[in-house]
Amino acid sequence: MANDNKVLKAYELAKETYKDFGVDTDKAMETLSKARISLHCWQVDDIKGFEEGQAESQNVVTGNFPGAARNAEEVRQDLAYVFSLTPSGKKINIHSVYAEPHKPTSREKLDVTAFDKWIDWAKENNAGIDYNGSFFAHKMMDGTLSLTSSKKEVRDFWIEHLKSTRETAYNIGKKMNDVCVLNTWIPDGLKDNPADRSYWRELLIDSLDKGFEKKYDKKHLVDALEGKLFGIGTECFVAGSYDFYLAYAMKNNLGICLDSGHYHPTEQISDKFSALKFFFEDILLHVSRGVRWDSDHVVIDDDSLTSIMTEAKRANLLGSEHFHIGLDYFDASINRVYASAIGMRAASRAMLRAILEPTAMIKKAELGGDYSERLALSEEAKALPFNAVWDMACLKAGVPVGKDWLESVRDYTKKYIANR
Repeated sequence: MANDNKVLKAYELAKETYKDFGVDTDKAMETLSKARISLHCWQVDDIKGFEEGQAESQNVVTGNFPGAARNAEEVRQDLAYVFSLTPSGKKINIHSVYAEPHKPTSREKLDVTAFDKWIDWAKENNAGIDYNGSFFAHKMMDGTLSLTSSKKEVRDFWIEHLKSTRETAYNIGKKMNDVCVLNTWIPDGLKDNPADRSYWRELLIDSLDKGFEKKYDKKHLVDALEGKLFGIGTECFVAGSYDFYLAYAMKNNLGICLDSGHYHPTEQISDKFSALKFFFEDILLHVSRGVRWDSDHVVIDDDSLTSIMTEAKRANLLGSEHFHIGLDYFDASINRVYASAIGMRAASRAMLRAILEPTAMIKKAELGGDYSERLALSEEAKALPFNAVWDMACLKAGVPVGKDWLESVRDYTKKYIANR
């Protein structure tokens, strides 16, 4: 109780300080509680999933820290626990390899019944669901190629997978009475310079046209395409580059996914929000942390994340039903529950900081032509007592305050993870 009183006292002082800048902290906390961040399920088990007899290899996950989730029950248990450590709204992001069909089912034939347990779990945890097709780790991969393979039987398999993922995502949305965001990413590309880039992209266009032919109500399904600069084994050419998907998505009224680890290290995706919002109905943000390359490090509350959330707020996207935020990284070199919780809390913290920025005051200075005051106010905003509001948001949500969550994770690790 003494600790609660300390949080309340600090919050009241912070509330008055923010009020001087025209910011309502109570409203900001309410906005945070409703703004949903989609927690990716694959951090807690190194993207293994539950599929049997179909995978040939797994994605590159660095580390072998003990305690990875071994089955569906442990995955969901870990995710529910991570949910209890953040005050923001929540969704869960799952790949098709996390299906639990009632009988063995080939990946391209999965339907919504394979996710009944996930749907029940999400409802119990007051969370939404987002979905991804799994265009990797399968005997039908043609090296690094799926939808762009020159082998028709390979391409046809993955086209059917794309169709089934869209149907499944739509039905998940219907069962949840919510929107399910389906992100489509493929690894297709070549290690060295291709002689004919157009050939591979013509194949991709044909595959996408077939996969996206059926139209769905966007009330329950939002499609997004995720481009990439390069990947392991596709260093010189990626068929689904950002430019390619940007053009294809715009032409076909699809959403675009911006993954913060999929661009040149010096390129800031925050600048793209205000450029895309006028032309795309839906924008999906995947928050990752690339270190020198697309390395999928655990998301932390750094300058890059602050820039992303702040610009999303300034572009009037935070809180919009058409701006979707999800986490996307994997690190097996540390406790996986810590990794999930660190990223989820970092994204929530950065979001709250952005919501609390005195944006109206800063924009007023800019529109008045006073760029000196704009810069000065932007600097003053950095010194506002944000952490007192964050602690209060955690307290109100029943989330551990301050470093108390560390003790909570230690207890959880001893009780549930240590003997795995």
